Amino acid sequence: MDTKRNRAKVNDFYESIHIASHPIRIQILFRLESEKLYASKLEEMLKHNRKIISFHLSKLERTGLITGEYGLMTSSKTRPMAVRYYTLTPDGVKMVTKLKLILSD
Repeated sequence: MDTKRNRAKVNDFYESIHIASHPIRIQILFRLESEKLYASKLEEMLKHNRKIISFHLSKLERTGLITGEYGLMTSSKTRPMAVRYYTLTPDGVKMVTKLKLILSD
């Protein structure tokens, strides 16, 4: 039984590392470390197409590294609008710490 559990843990860890190691996803994770952001803002910051950003956000969310919640975005130019804000989960915070350690060498 322990062998199956350990194998499952290794597979989950491998999947998380595999998902997080994509260059665009690393950039997203690093941006979400300091603040919650929505897809359009990430598009603007990372200079990538919105569909690409949304694709990578959904991969990170399915892996449990980020979570999304709806909120209101207010701007002086437009009326309030519902957007989905993304933040790191505790596992996402750990992953960012590990990635920074690996990339600092």
